[in-house]
Amino acid sequence: MNEQLFNIISLLIPVIGAVITGFLIPYLKTKLSCARTDEIARWTAKAVEAAEVLFDLPESGEEKREYVVNFIDNMFNSRKEVITRDQIRILLEAAWRQMNTH
Repeated sequence: MNEQLFNIISLLIPVIGAVITGFLIPYLKTKLSCARTDEIARWTAKAVEAAEVLFDLPESGEEKREYVVNFIDNMFNSRKEVITRDQIRILLEAAWRQMNTH
């Protein structure tokens, strides 16, 4: 009986490993990526609000954009690139539009 149980467990270990590797790890990576993107979007919205206060002069849109892009780039890409500058600009525009509709 013990040998049969050992054989069954020995056969199940690779199957369980395949399930974990094939489904669970990609699922967790997706969830972590979504959480990270949400965090970056929240910080981008805060940086847009800060830029509106810091650069209150007319025609200072480009300075505001550069401030937000540099802030997010420095905050999230200090060790390795997590988000590109183009992706930051997209989040910036979305945050700015959302701020102006409220």
